[in-house]
Amino acid sequence: MITINRNSTNHNFEKQNLVTQFDRRGQYDVYKCSRCGLSGKARDLVNVVVGSNNKKRAHNCPKAEVIQRVRITKCQAVGKLFENLKPGSLHDVVAPPAGHDNSRGIWVMGVGEPVKVFFEEFELVE
Repeated sequence: MITINRNSTNHNFEKQNLVTQFDRRGQYDVYKCSRCGLSGKARDLVNVVVGSNNKKRAHNCPKAEVIQRVRITKCQAVGKLFENLKPGSLHDVVAPPAGHDNSRGIWVMGVGEPVKVFFEEFELVE
């Protein structure tokens, strides 16, 4: 089983059931990504659990929107590389460095080199 935090993923999970479901382990809601169709159960308000056979799709939605520009809402990282990531600042998305991916966030230009910003730390700019 793979646990996905709904606040830090590029999946667009939508609740599928009107009434909370029950099984022997307790209550849950069914969520499904409107882009790629990945579905799972949420037993709390944040985490969605999907089967381990969906490992490749679980960490990065293959049909997610291509993000070009973002506005920082909050940046919890510290250090000299993150000094230009202030709330309200606009940044262009850059390609991830070799050996890295966009699984839990996107890459923007920090001070001198690319840095990763997590999904809950920015909003899209049209």
